[in-house]
Amino acid sequence: LFPYTTLFRSRRSTHTTMPELSAIALGLNGGCCFAYAVLFGVMQDKLLQMYGVEADMKTWTKSDAWDVMLQIMRIVGAFEFLMSFLYLHYIGFPEKHQAGLRVGVMQYALLAVVSLYRVVLEPTSAKNKAVALKSLVIQGAFLGISVVGMLNAPKPPKRPKWSRQVSDPPLPEQIGRASCRER
Repeated sequence: LFPYTTLFRSRRSTHTTMPELSAIALGLNGGCCFAYAVLFGVMQDKLLQMYGVEADMKTWTKSDAWDVMLQIMRIVGAFEFLMSFLYLHYIGFPEKHQAGLRVGVMQYALLAVVSLYRVVLEPTSAKNKAVALKSLVIQGAFLGISVVGMLNAPKPPKRPKWSRQVSDPPLPEQIGRASCRER
C-alpha cells in the first residue's frame, strides 16, 4: 500500500526501553543549541543584553577588539549549529540516541564547569555572578535532561566480532603462502 514504509520501519527500535524519552531529550538539546547558534551567530547585541551587558554598538564597532570578539561569537554560533544538527539528526536513529546524549552530557558538563568556576572562583561583580549563575542553572538543567535521556535510551544492538570480509586485501602471511602453493 505504502512503498516507503520499509524505510521508516528500519529506523524503529525493537527494544523495550523508552526511545520517546531519549528522543525528547535530543530534541530539547537540539533546540537549545539552535537558540544559542542564532544568538551567537547573528544576534550578538541581544546575547550581550541577556548576559547583562549594555551594548554600545556605535563605539564597539570601531574597535579591533570587537572584530575579534564578533568572530569568536560567530565561531561559537557555528559550533552550536553543528551540535543542534547532530542532536536533531540522531532522533531518527534510536540506536544512536545513547551516543548522542553522551555527547550532550559531555557538552553541558564542560559548560557547567566553566560557569561554576565563574560563580565560585573568579572575582567578578555581583551582576556578573548572577548572570553566570543563570547560565549554570540552564546548563545544569540540560545536563540533567541529557543524563535522564541517555539512561533511558535504547541500547545499541550488539555488533558481531570482527571478521575478515571477502573484499579485504590479503594479509602479508597469506601472500607468502599463496606464492608457495603456486610453485
